[in-house]
Amino acid sequence: MPTTLLIVGHRGAADLAPENTLQAFRRGLAKGADMLECDVHLSADGQDVIIHDATLDRTAQPDSPLRTGAVADLTRAQLDEVLVGEGEHIPTLAQVLDVAAALPHDPSRHAPVLVEIKAVEAAARVAEILRERYEESDWGGLDSPARVISFRIDALRTLHRLAPEVPRGYLCRGLTPEALADAAEVEAETLAIRASELREGDLEKIRDAGITPLLWAMREERHIRLAVDLQMLWIGADDPARTRRIVEHQQSL
Repeated sequence: MPTTLLIVGHRGAADLAPENTLQAFRRGLAKGADMLECDVHLSADGQDVIIHDATLDRTAQPDSPLRTGAVADLTRAQLDEVLVGEGEHIPTLAQVLDVAAALPHDPSRHAPVLVEIKAVEAAARVAEILRERYEESDWGGLDSPARVISFRIDALRTLHRLAPEVPRGYLCRGLTPEALADAAEVEAETLAIRASELREGDLEKIRDAGITPLLWAMREERHIRLAVDLQMLWIGADDPARTRRIVEHQQSL
């Protein structure tokens, strides 16, 4: 029996719709994503903002009323006016969680959300939203309604302190003793390293620390096949349907 490998819609489905938009999250689920991933910054007035970059410059569409500026310097009301491709607006975390609340092919099931905290300042806001949203939910196992991931260890420290029940995952480029120690400190369940930085023995070191290893930046077919061979739990995908085809073909060999 092939190992089940979950497909995560990266920024929704970044190859199929404007990234980190409600259209992208819906498209990701429609194309077979089992989970969703989104990025969170914080506005000037302390509200959550689903966007990857710290500025609007790359993703704002040419005719957007506001096309440039740092997210942290703008209020949520100002950010609500921004257009980020195909007339889409910048969503809130609550809106993403609403989209994930029911899978298109099985409305009785939710799609777990990987909430990547980009700005340390957003960590407390994310903790507040997730605790209120899922106050009575079971956070255990892969079906936890949301998980927090970050390259910023201080963000994970904040989540560990404010919402210890929410599963945490640490992201890094290459594995180092410091990364392992930081992941252990915040009791991270997962530690993801960049696929191109993977070295022999890295996965064993992570497992020996009692942490589940993952890989990120899995856009190339060879990296997707590697994730299958290494029996990863999940894999990010900008085009979930394409990634699933590669996964299923590799599992059939």
